[in-house]
Amino acid sequence: MVPTHCLQEVDPAAALALQQLCAAYWRCADEAPDGIGDLFTADGVLTLGSLALKGRAAIERFFHEREASMRADGRATRHAACNFLVKALDGGVATIQSTVLVYSGTGALPLPATLPAGIADFSDVCVRGAAGRWRFASRHGRTVFTGPDAPSFAR
Repeated sequence: MVPTHCLQEVDPAAALALQQLCAAYWRCADEAPDGIGDLFTADGVLTLGSLALKGRAAIERFFHEREASMRADGRATRHAACNFLVKALDGGVATIQSTVLVYSGTGALPLPATLPAGIADFSDVCVRGAAGRWRFASRHGRTVFTGPDAPSFAR
């Protein structure tokens, strides 16, 4: 039997939209950061280890600088997100708990498969706007495991 604190009835359409929001975030992080700031509320917050960003502009700037650095270094990453647990709260607010495995490497594709560079637990607070679109009000990543290729802010 599943403990009641782990399971909650959630509208399937909302759960899918929230999972798509997370997938869009990781796609932007791995491949093309254009528009990543729009996945957040205007004053949205992103934290992971020592990284703390507030507002769309700061989030966009970080990911564009990260992309330029990765391109210059020939580095590639892929974030595999899983174990989504969505909980609906009152007033168009929801939380998401998920786990993310990060793989990274440098060089020409395909890269050799290695252990993850890190594994983190994410806790998100999302809000639904007037048009029905979900956005992150906050994303907080807590590093659980790190490998040698993990960025310094995630250690």
